Amino acid sequence: MHDIWNPWHGCVKCSEGCQNCYMYFLDRVHGRNGAEIYRTRAGFNYPLQTYKNGKYKIQSGELIRVCMTSDFFLEEADEWRNKAWDIMKERSDVKFFLLTKRPQRVKQCLPPDWGNGWENVFFNVT
Repeated sequence: MHDIWNPWHGCVKCSEGCQNCYMYFLDRVHGRNGAEIYRTRAGFNYPLQTYKNGKYKIQSGELIRVCMTSDFFLEEADEWRNKAWDIMKERSDVKFFLLTKRPQRVKQCLPPDWGNGWENVFFNVT
């Protein structure tokens, strides 16, 4: 199963590829401003959420697409990113697919114990 985790929402356009951004379009349709960047309340801890019986809502082995309504390496999200890394590390049984248009920021935003990478984290640069 595939799922989406948006720990934060909103973005700053940074390239020609952002010209027709679907997130900006959908926010405009719903009367919101896509340039308003905020940490999601209920969604931030989504990979850690459990059912009443204690089982994770996101099952082991699932692929989670991260930041489909933002950019994982967005500068405005710097204060939240370390906690997001902690969640991905805790859920090492889940595959996280990070989307970014900011590859120049990846190296400076990696967690200290990144080493040669984590087996459960993948990047997509557009």
